Amino acid sequence: MSVLGKGCHEMNAVHLIKTYCLPTLTYGLENSVLTEKTKDKMCVLWNNCFRHIFRCCWRESVRLLQYYCRTLPMLHLVNQTKLLFWKKMYTSSNVLLYTLSRYAGVPSRFMAVASQYGINSLQQTVGTVKFAV
Repeated sequence: MSVLGKGCHEMNAVHLIKTYCLPTLTYGLENSVLTEKTKDKMCVLWNNCFRHIFRCCWRESVRLLQYYCRTLPMLHLVNQTKLLFWKKMYTSSNVLLYTLSRYAGVPSRFMAVASQYGINSLQQTVGTVKFAV
């Protein structure tokens, strides 16, 4: 907010956070195993960004703010990133990626995350899950 100044629009700050901070925060999450403590810290950080931008609800949920800003909660963003990565690996036309995905246990990982969002087959698109808040 100090970069944007006092007369800034909140949506500009949300756009900057989604464009610059979120990719840095989620870099390399596709292949990492996160502990519950790390997931909680990431959620708190993401929620506090919205609390700071909108100067409100320090003791309340920010889910509605995220919904109206067309942003998913952090756990959904992490799962979406993993889901899209494993789907690309699993359905790749590259023989090496296809083979590696089979040996890495992609079907079980993919289906575990996909089942949380109601996706039952590899042909079903992920776009329908994007804003299921």
